[in-house]
Amino acid sequence: MTKQILIAGTALLFVLSMAPAGAADEASYTAACAAAQEARKMAAELHYEWNTVAPLIGKADAAAKAGDFAKAVKLCNEARLQSEASVAQAKQQADAWRAAVIK
Repeated sequence: MTKQILIAGTALLFVLSMAPAGAADEASYTAACAAAQEARKMAAELHYEWNTVAPLIGKADAAAKAGDFAKAVKLCNEARLQSEASVAQAKQQADAWRAAVIK
């Protein structure tokens, strides 16, 4: 039973991921942009914000204003992923410096 649920869930995720790229609308853009901004804020609080994130969000805003919500969502998702990676880098580097100190 559990295996069937797992397979059904995986199949559902696969089908949902196959939605056409043009299916993005203003609501999905707003959600993606909010997530990107939140991740960017977390990275900035750690003083580890990458300089590639702000331009991505700016391009996403421009794409949304032009009505290309699929492109805007893609750019916001990329900005969110980069911000999350910078947060992970900050956490990793918080401890890694100890290994570099000469004893």
